Amino acid sequence: MNKISPNDIARFGGKAASLGALSNIKGILVPSGFAIGVEATALNLRKFEKDITDRFHSLKTRHVAVRSSATAEDAAEASFAGQFDTFLNVTKGNLIKYIRKCYGSINSDKVRNYIRSKEMSRGSINIAIVVQKMIQSEISGVAFSVNPVSGNKNEIIVEAAYGLGEYIVSGVVTPDKYIFNKKSLELKDRKINYQKHRLALGTNENKKEEVPLVYRNAQKLKKRYFSPLLKNIIEIERRYKTPMDIEWAIADKRIYITQARPITTLI
Repeated sequence: MNKISPNDIARFGGKAASLGALSNIKGILVPSGFAIGVEATALNLRKFEKDITDRFHSLKTRHVAVRSSATAEDAAEASFAGQFDTFLNVTKGNLIKYIRKCYGSINSDKVRNYIRSKEMSRGSINIAIVVQKMIQSEISGVAFSVNPVSGNKNEIIVEAAYGLGEYIVSGVVTPDKYIFNKKSLELKDRKINYQKHRLALGTNENKKEEVPLVYRNAQKLKKRYFSPLLKNIIEIERRYKTPMDIEWAIADKRIYITQARPITTLI
């Protein structure tokens, strides 16, 4: 993945290009993975199956995340955030199946409506695929390098919840919300929200499980992670030279950056 650069968007799409760039920032930890270029499609995927399987083995993991990487995705004009399907904890046995499903998500009504709202042409968008080593996050969330509601460039907004990040993205849970001063890294405000369920890896697939009672009203993001996470956010914004929408995860006391895209909703 670290060999893919923003110059490769036409072949590997916006998400893969962004992850490649992130992988080359010192101090930023990105899950290892690989991209399948736009020359592969749902119709001719059999030609690439051996290479895909070999690359899966090279990750030395049992589970991966399969994500779209459209040529117009994660761009400043149209992020496509949450529009395409993402599949978590995919195994070798169902990898090709879920890659096909990921290709198919471009034909969903949701994506068609988004393309129409951005006055784009469906024919101008090609789909590549990102396959990444799955991070079994204990805590996950999103962050904004500026306040996306007020437009305050001196604030960083962090949202956090237990388990895999899909429950935040899909709105199943209401995450904690933290507001930080970007210069001092001081916590200015926080809203801790009750969380009864989290998404986690079960025996063979993702499962909804109950959060232990003692943790449901607790602060999700511990203070020891404030500084390293905020420094990652600030460095990513500095490199991209634009306000950023960032997805992150914490597992085994390590902070991973799983995605970063320009914020497209600022006025």
